[in-house]
Amino acid sequence: MHINHEAIDTVLTVRDRMRELEAESTQQRRLADETAKILRDAGIMRLLQPKRYGGFEADPCIFNAAMYEIARLSSSAGWVTGVVGVHSWHLGLFPDQAQQDVWGDDPDTWISSSYSPAGTARIVPGGYELTGRWGFSSGSDHCNWVFVGAMVADEDGRRTGQQVHLLLPRKDYTIDDVWFTSGLIGTGSNDIVVDKVFVPEHRVHDVADLYSERYPGNEVNPGPLFRMPWYTVFVNAVVVPLVGMAGRVVDEAVGIHKSRLAADPTKLPHPASLARLTEADCEVDTAQRILQSNLADAYAAVVRGKEVPLPMRQRSKRDHIAAVGLAVSAADKAYQVGGPRSIVSSCALQAVWRDVHAGQHHAINLPDKVNHEYGEYLLTGALNGLY
Repeated sequence: MHINHEAIDTVLTVRDRMRELEAESTQQRRLADETAKILRDAGIMRLLQPKRYGGFEADPCIFNAAMYEIARLSSSAGWVTGVVGVHSWHLGLFPDQAQQDVWGDDPDTWISSSYSPAGTARIVPGGYELTGRWGFSSGSDHCNWVFVGAMVADEDGRRTGQQVHLLLPRKDYTIDDVWFTSGLIGTGSNDIVVDKVFVPEHRVHDVADLYSERYPGNEVNPGPLFRMPWYTVFVNAVVVPLVGMAGRVVDEAVGIHKSRLAADPTKLPHPASLARLTEADCEVDTAQRILQSNLADAYAAVVRGKEVPLPMRQRSKRDHIAAVGLAVSAADKAYQVGGPRSIVSSCALQAVWRDVHAGQHHAINLPDKVNHEYGEYLLTGALNGLY
């Protein structure tokens, strides 16, 4: 299911090189410089960026397609495309002064993140004094700004219960190299450390306002892309890459068996293995289709000037968890039928299989909370959770 766009097509012209560079990213435990350059030159991270700052301001389904296609070539690049590329959209929701701070001198500036409220933002004149440590900031080595989450404290240090997202330049934080993992090794998802740094008010957004779609950026970015619900857009950044990765596991398993057939045309896999491959291929396709369909429906509503209806938002939450499950199931089935070659350390199949399982552990991809909320919605129509 390929969607044509110049940024995606540019990356696909060097697909073989993208696959090769994954090994370099894994070895360095961060996205390879050449991979980052390919993405930057193609404009992938500008797909959701406002046009007024040189971005494409594209249909979000195009960004979904980009994540999927890139993750099918390189797990590290696909994951970083998602969790860095979506920040161009997030910044577009901030006051224009914040956008000018980041993109005024360089529209290609990248932003990493760690949204967990792991810091404390103490109220001070004109803004906040921020301190904290945040984990899992993917692609941070290639980014000059970061979004972090924090709980607000008053002037005396007492927590107020308010949660905020704050935007900081590279000079205001350090990156602690702690990324030693079993999967997504090449994403460089290191820790961000901040010690008593001043953050001006225009670079702070109340999370309650975010979820209520009170976006200061709408004053200068009134288009439909920047009127989409936060959760509806953001969640795709951490599930679509997994679907692309699962597709790569299927590709690798198919490739192993094709090489056997080339040597001996009678060596078809066992019928049960063929059935598993069929199921895996279908699961990848189904996962991507439901994600794209839900996002397209939500975007169409906003384009018409309507709010995204609650049932549509709930369905998107339910289906995002379903897509994660389908991706993991597809990767597992393809791994099972890959044969003995699957376990060789140099085999891409086992490496990408581990990447899928690692990405499954992102907090938003864990099923219990979301499925519980959706089940409650089915029975009561209650509005719970994030939208």
